[in-house]
Amino acid sequence: MKGQIAAIRRRLAETDAAGIVLTTVDNVAYSSGLNSVMDGWNLIEPIAAVFIPAKTEGRVTLFLPEASLLALVIAQREGVPVAYDRLRTYDMLNFCETARAQDAHLSLPEDLICELGQLSAQVDGDCAANICSSIASCLANFDLTHELILFDDLRVANELSSQTGQAWADGLDVMLACRAIKQPDEIALLRDSGRAADRIMAHSVAQLGIGVRWSDVERSVAQFMIEQDVDPLPGSPMLFGGAYDLVFRPDLFRTKYDTPFKSGEIAILETQGRYRGYWIDINRTAHIGTAPQAYRDQHAAVREIFDTITARLQPGANTAEICRTHNIPALQRLAAPEKLLVVAHSIGRVPLESPVPFPGTGLHAARDGFRIEAGMAISIDCLYFGSKLGPSHMENVFLVTADRVESLYQYPLDLIEAT
Repeated sequence: MKGQIAAIRRRLAETDAAGIVLTTVDNVAYSSGLNSVMDGWNLIEPIAAVFIPAKTEGRVTLFLPEASLLALVIAQREGVPVAYDRLRTYDMLNFCETARAQDAHLSLPEDLICELGQLSAQVDGDCAANICSSIASCLANFDLTHELILFDDLRVANELSSQTGQAWADGLDVMLACRAIKQPDEIALLRDSGRAADRIMAHSVAQLGIGVRWSDVERSVAQFMIEQDVDPLPGSPMLFGGAYDLVFRPDLFRTKYDTPFKSGEIAILETQGRYRGYWIDINRTAHIGTAPQAYRDQHAAVREIFDTITARLQPGANTAEICRTHNIPALQRLAAPEKLLVVAHSIGRVPLESPVPFPGTGLHAARDGFRIEAGMAISIDCLYFGSKLGPSHMENVFLVTADRVESLYQYPLDLIEAT
């Protein structure tokens, strides 16, 4: 994770902070590579943490439950080692207490004993009562209690402030700015995710047809995604646009639909999930049965708008400016031009990983946009919600480098006609 740590330190150099404490799941994974099976519990309190000193000679410390030290051995053996310089531990519930208990019938292999011994030598301090106490002890040991430290979870910052008087500030914007620029290992992973997304889309299209139930399509796609090492979006791997209760609803248009498809219906195939921690977000439009020429023309207009916008992608461009459609002639071919939604957002460990200051989901974020930089993965959503002929949507994720822009997804944007 050298690239990630260096990126964080470059951002820290722009602040007055002596370091940053990361405790949210995605930031811990981003900075160390640690992925705990307990992350799937979606706990509201942190299980692991990473402290990154601003100075390059400072040691990066990883915090985790003492009973989880074995997870570092497992990660190493599975070829996905966790990065850190030093370790600190704490007692999580009574798991660690049980792990320390002796078992006369247990005989560990010599190689495992050796690896655990090496890990133990990297642990600083005593096993703390909880994760916040462990972090506080570390910062005190580095004589940083009265230095400004950034935190990505202000509950942790507030707890340390009450314990030790720790000086702190919000570090979330620093982390989002770092995560928006992808490191080489992330870029390789994103390219792999694009190939997985294309396979998933092809499978999704193959399931469609007159008389097919959407719920059966969802189950088939979810199973296929799992086989592709992709974690489906909880609840459903697909966002369906065959019905909107007559109007667009800003709840990801997840209208419940479990009747057989009839000719003339429209299915929006927005396949979402996580591939090794990184978001897949591909969107295509399918017409059940042969589409009338008017609908084909509408879809072609949306495609022309999409192509015009994506041609504007380049380092230095502003996302709000490239999404302006008023000067694109194809817009006037739509029955309700105002019902075209165009969004550009950075994507990574979350679907909206854009470097927009908090709160970054307000209208100002879309109107003001952000500057595109080399290394960003930018999703372009072009979603038409017109009711005369029905919706037409498309979305791709583009990797922006210094000299080129490439789509992560190669599945055709053409209208799908499923018979």
